[in-house]
Amino acid sequence: MKRQYYMILIALLFAMALTGSASATNSTCEVGVKINYEYDDDNGQINPTIQELIDEKGTKINFTKTFDPAANITKIIYQYNNITNTTKFQIKITAPGYKTLTHEFTLNDYGSYYAQHLSLTMEATEAYKIGREITKKADQILNFTKTGEVLVITTAGSAYYKNSTTEDVLEGILNQARGIISYGKGNLLLLRKTRLDPLDFAFIVKKGNDLILAYFKNANQTPIYIGTVSQNMTKEQYQKLQEKLGDDAFPIASLANAWALGLSADILREAAFHGHVCMGTISGYAMIETLLKYYPPSTGTGGAEASSYIVIGIPGGSDDDVFVYAMDATPGKRSYIGYNTTDDPNMVGFIRWNSNTKTGTLIIMSYDLQDLISKYKQETGATEVSELKFNAWAVKKLITDPESLVKILYAFDNLTEEQVNYLAGGVGSTTVQDAHGLDMEYILSQSNLVNAIPDNKTYTKGNLDYNQLKEIGIEAANLAKELFQQAGIQLEKDSLELLVLTSAGYARLNGQDTSPVWDGVYEVLGSRLSRKTLLPVHSALWGQLWFTFIIKSGSYTSDIIGKSGGFGKFSFNITEEDEILYAIQLIYDPIKGFIISNDTRGPVYDIGAGWNYTNPTVSKVFKNWNSIVTIANAWSYDPPFDMLMVYLFHNHVCPGVSPSYLIADYIYENYPRGENEKYIYVTTTDYCKDDGLLLLLGVSPGQGTYYNQRLLNTSSSSVEGGQMEGILIIWDEKLNIGKAVIITFKWPGFESGTNGLRAYIDWYKGKEPTGVRSSYIVTTETVKYITRDEMNMILSGAAGSPSGNALGYIMGLPDRQLSELVPAVPGTPGVPGTPGSPGVPGTPGTPGVPGLPGVSSGSGVSPGFVGSFVGAVSSSGGVAAASPGRGSGHGRAYEVTRASSGGSAGSGWYVYGVIGGLLLIGLAAFGFLRGGFKT
Repeated sequence: MKRQYYMILIALLFAMALTGSASATNSTCEVGVKINYEYDDDNGQINPTIQELIDEKGTKINFTKTFDPAANITKIIYQYNNITNTTKFQIKITAPGYKTLTHEFTLNDYGSYYAQHLSLTMEATEAYKIGREITKKADQILNFTKTGEVLVITTAGSAYYKNSTTEDVLEGILNQARGIISYGKGNLLLLRKTRLDPLDFAFIVKKGNDLILAYFKNANQTPIYIGTVSQNMTKEQYQKLQEKLGDDAFPIASLANAWALGLSADILREAAFHGHVCMGTISGYAMIETLLKYYPPSTGTGGAEASSYIVIGIPGGSDDDVFVYAMDATPGKRSYIGYNTTDDPNMVGFIRWNSNTKTGTLIIMSYDLQDLISKYKQETGATEVSELKFNAWAVKKLITDPESLVKILYAFDNLTEEQVNYLAGGVGSTTVQDAHGLDMEYILSQSNLVNAIPDNKTYTKGNLDYNQLKEIGIEAANLAKELFQQAGIQLEKDSLELLVLTSAGYARLNGQDTSPVWDGVYEVLGSRLSRKTLLPVHSALWGQLWFTFIIKSGSYTSDIIGKSGGFGKFSFNITEEDEILYAIQLIYDPIKGFIISNDTRGPVYDIGAGWNYTNPTVSKVFKNWNSIVTIANAWSYDPPFDMLMVYLFHNHVCPGVSPSYLIADYIYENYPRGENEKYIYVTTTDYCKDDGLLLLLGVSPGQGTYYNQRLLNTSSSSVEGGQMEGILIIWDEKLNIGKAVIITFKWPGFESGTNGLRAYIDWYKGKEPTGVRSSYIVTTETVKYITRDEMNMILSGAAGSPSGNALGYIMGLPDRQLSELVPAVPGTPGVPGTPGSPGVPGTPGTPGVPGLPGVSSGSGVSPGFVGSFVGAVSSSGGVAAASPGRGSGHGRAYEVTRASSGGSAGSGWYVYGVIGGLLLIGLAAFGFLRGGFKT
């Protein structure tokens, strides 16, 4: 008996030992997660992203994941040591349009494995609800789900709502419409505004020959206008539209009618960037089409990639925004030069420069508005001209015969580097050159210039339909999935950890807009702009069509952590927070199909912060590698939406672009626009940051609100080491008085090895970055009230003033109060007038340069058109502004007390008058230098 008890005891001890051994090894854990979305129709449609799984010690856990859309369940599997049924885990879940959900749970012991079923509900963000509810309301009014055809124009994406970016509003519009509205169809246009502008929505449907508009103001679900927006409006109908929409009447009407005529999506997006469709927009594209036909990028030594275009424009002509947008000729990259050399804002010069041969061609074009009006009357039999109908005629010409809209005035070959530097500004072989713009006396006096022989290149324009172009996107996404799968990486639909960078939407395929490609990628991967997972990189329309698929894949291993390195001039210190970014690049060739960018190591490459160590060949293998690597790493740090848009518009990330969002923040917090006020920005240090200011401040050369004045000496007298970066003019159109503010910026200093890119993103998000030796400074050098005469002097460069430049001119102006410049108001009989300031009479505004009859020189919207209605004239009706800027101020070195906020009056006003600027030598190239900028 004792022996039996002994054997039983041994068996129990053995069993206990086995149990103890099992608990010390990895256990399989299975968690089924059912997500219930606030909007029922999102269930099964959106695959949630399991962003993070951690244990009770805060340790990240690797897991695999599958999604069953039919059951709406996400299954995650992971291994865990020493687990019990009391071990706590925390899961973090994200989904586009919904608030991040964090949930704590334990697992049940099922013997051979541990498991749990979670049923969680995610709450929609307020912005997402706005997008969905207003779209739902618009559909009830216009019934566009029945017709399947609608255009949406919105300020979402640039306007803020309750001090936050509004990409979730766009997501709400798209999800409510369920495919009827999409980026690829070109029927969702983002009207470029500023964060201070109201959140507005225009829904337009075709009804026979009419266009019906439902317009929602400031995120209100009750429309302020329902009615016609057709080119056939009567004068009374247009006046009613303008009464309700104010300055936005013509932008909405012009975009809607161009869309109805079939204008391509990429041109419509440029027009939304500019503010409206006008003769300048149409002729700008006609100039590019003509340029590419007769003087295309070089096919000689180095091919097209060795050549580039520099655009010398005249701010105030709407065509200038076309060149900035469609040619990727941005001022921040020194590809656009805005300089006043003529009273004709419709003239532009293109320098085709070959970097290998160091020679160029100068092509000068223009469009003659009066001649086009005469042709319009002759061809249509019209005796009167209304701008919408004139635009309709011109749009058809652009589609069928673009050359007929423009003229090539001159074309010269043998342009030397010295001559380019004289015209565009820069450093010659022996001397520093100021820019002189289209100095025709100089150009025509150069004996070495000979008439250029045009190529007269002919090609058949592509005729792929929407579905065929969409299929290219589908094929690209499926090929990327296959290549990643071969490398052991599974791509999941709707993943917020997946990024697609592409030139689609900018680059054309055989002259065709490639926007539908986006919808193909979305169909397979669920990636799109409003989710910050499909990002179109600013490219020239003649560029290659390419895709780069990037997946975040955990943290760096210990042998990499702590090392320092960089790509280009980007300094970083790799930490556990840095992600591995695996990337695949595909180039689409219309003849060969997809080409995979790789070498013997490819096709999957790590382009994360440690890529120099793991894969030094990326710069040799990937096309546009600098854009891809820098934007992808910036994206991995989760920058705000408007910050990402700056990176995309600039087409890469560098320290030079970083001051733009810091300066914009400072302006919005200290100088928010009041009622009837407009921003004008005059740059004095033209470099990368100017691209960001165009986007964030809503200014542009085509609107006549952005000017280049590149000055040699901009050193601040108030901040040691600071530079006077530019001049902000807040102009009150009603009072005809402005305020000139000289903005000074000083670069921050970083400790050696600090990740400068992450630091700038942290600052913009209101966080204090680590590794900062000295913070940046944004401050005001001086503020002066100015008259229109004085503004015109500033915009012309103030070369004739005693100081010789605009900065010195402003510094020399007297310090005055607003009351000293406001003219006295005479009394009416029986009512005494308002006296002016003693001894200081009001200064009347001086008239600007008049526009051509019929169309103003700046806007393309003019009371000169006479016909079925009078063209839109700014009414400057005040509207309530959205919350100004980011208000936390964390990490900022602001030195001016915040001004009181005011309303917004839209952006339909443009400056007339002397237009120009002084452009001097280029600054040294900026980069994320190791240790940051020295102070």
